Amino acid sequence: AKLRAEEPVVDQTFAEADVIMTPLLGRPLSEYVFVDAEDPDAMARAEASLRETEITQPAVMAADLALTRLLAAYGVSPDLVMGHSLGEYGALMAAGSLTFEQTLEAVSVRGRGMSELTHGDRGVMAAVFAPLAEVEAAVEGVDGCIVANVNSMNQAVIGGATVSVHGVMEKLIAAGFTVVELPVSHAFHTSIVAPASVPLRAALEGLGLQPPQLPIVSNVNGELYPTGAGAREAALDLLARQVQSPVQFVAGLRTLYREGARVFIEVGPKRTLAGFADDVLGAE
Repeated sequence: AKLRAEEPVVDQTFAEADVIMTPLLGRPLSEYVFVDAEDPDAMARAEASLRETEITQPAVMAADLALTRLLAAYGVSPDLVMGHSLGEYGALMAAGSLTFEQTLEAVSVRGRGMSELTHGDRGVMAAVFAPLAEVEAAVEGVDGCIVANVNSMNQAVIGGATVSVHGVMEKLIAAGFTVVELPVSHAFHTSIVAPASVPLRAALEGLGLQPPQLPIVSNVNGELYPTGAGAREAALDLLARQVQSPVQFVAGLRTLYREGARVFIEVGPKRTLAGFADDVLGAE
């Protein structure tokens, strides 16, 4: 809220988002984000709403663009980009593949596609603070549980079917590691949300996704999006797969470093991703 009051670019970005999202949500997006911090009931309602993926995803994108514009106002612009999970759409927006309006429409479709899944089990996800090799060993051979976010050498997220993930959580806790179940609506980046990839690809194709104008790393394989002939189709395929594929953030950080990146700026409210970069690349 302090940033919003001091920087008109934030207000302007959310005003644009409200025009786009009100017909889809039935009310302005900003009403879910900017509430009276002194009103516990309003805060609780906002927190509950922002856990619903069809609201979370466009809200995050609006904040991403506001911060990107704020950085640009101070002369900071990227040479290469990468996002984490939903953040890949923010990276695509920064890379010129999608306009702000197209990005909000795309993530709205992505969010609705996930929220409308009719699985009896939405699955769960849990952050694990342990060496990556230990996490990979814990899920090996467990049906219905995978490493859904390969974040750093000492932190990962597991996800999948509720019973399977809880079993792996118990195993890791018994081994002395810290495990925290995440407040998410579905087990993202697992087969549970795979059906959402079909309408998402169709929506992206209809929105006019363009090849990126900046080098951008894909979460699916941790490599740069293809360029040249067939780049658009390749991007559509990667984004359709991204919904259900593990986030290969460690590989992506190494790709950025290989391509010459040495200064990493996290566009977001905290420094989680910057911490991953320190963990993976700190010794390089």
